Amino acid sequence: MNCHTEKVRGKLKAEHPLYAYLAADVLPRVGVETKQPHFTTSCLDNRQAVYLCREQTSLTAFVCKFFGRRHELSESERRTSLNHEFGSLLSVRNLGFCQFPHRVVRPLSKSEEIACLLVEDFARGHDLDYYIAKAAYEGQHQRLLGKLTKLARFLVDLHNRTAGSTRVNFTDSREYFTYLVNSLIRRELVDPPTAEKLTRLGHAWDEDADMRADASVLVHGDATPTNFIFHHNDGVTAIDLERVHRADRMYDVGLIAAELKHHFAWRILQAGAAEPFIEHFLRVYCQGFPDPESAFRACTHRSQFYMALGELRIARNRWLPWKHRKWLVKESVCCLCT
Repeated sequence: MNCHTEKVRGKLKAEHPLYAYLAADVLPRVGVETKQPHFTTSCLDNRQAVYLCREQTSLTAFVCKFFGRRHELSESERRTSLNHEFGSLLSVRNLGFCQFPHRVVRPLSKSEEIACLLVEDFARGHDLDYYIAKAAYEGQHQRLLGKLTKLARFLVDLHNRTAGSTRVNFTDSREYFTYLVNSLIRRELVDPPTAEKLTRLGHAWDEDADMRADASVLVHGDATPTNFIFHHNDGVTAIDLERVHRADRMYDVGLIAAELKHHFAWRILQAGAAEPFIEHFLRVYCQGFPDPESAFRACTHRSQFYMALGELRIARNRWLPWKHRKWLVKESVCCLCT
């Protein structure tokens, strides 16, 4: 069965294949009984083909994510991505992340036949991006510090619960770094001298024993501001777990730090304004360690590489100003030199 996601927006017609699937498979899972459901949909992320769906009679809301719309992926890769995220959501929830204050969104159903569809609960609240904007534009710094405190505790909880005896395989992160550099070379954001410098600096980090000293943990893998939702009744809810994998705990922390620096530089042209928030985030993360100050120094050191990696990731976004994307590459070099 093929589902044409470009015809999903607005009122969902009864003859659409998605209608029957939602009515027969999804609504019973959320305890909704209605003979003639009325579904309306709106696009949340056109690039990723993510839609908010509401059943108007019960006012039930859920999210539909179509991996089949990922045209850059093969059919096999789309199915793999769907099943990986579905399994990751279940696995992390089974670790206890299914209720206040730390939870991941509940998956409701999946279908490889309907455009590799994943259906999950709609997470209530504002994402971290909302609070970053409030801090940057309106000076609501305490609100952002409060949310960063909650997020740091969420991440340290996730990382500590999944830490094992195996050490970090830094090679995987190092190869991803190389992939990002090559991607930006193709987009002409990285010139040959900068590429040579990034490569040389990357090799230097590869030789740093500290990068393999810690235990491998389960990381979110896509720790961006839009993937963490805050609500006073639900606490922190993580969404978009399709990139969950085992890595250094600083992988997630470094990506958040990169996002904070990027947002303050992009929104108000003041990259330095992010520094107090980055330090606060790291210090809260390290509070639970036996020696918080020693942990802070070690985590700050390792996070520099992952912050650089995060800045290269962000620089790929075509919708950002070219000058800012070039700045992100430059900042990545600075992080690696620290």
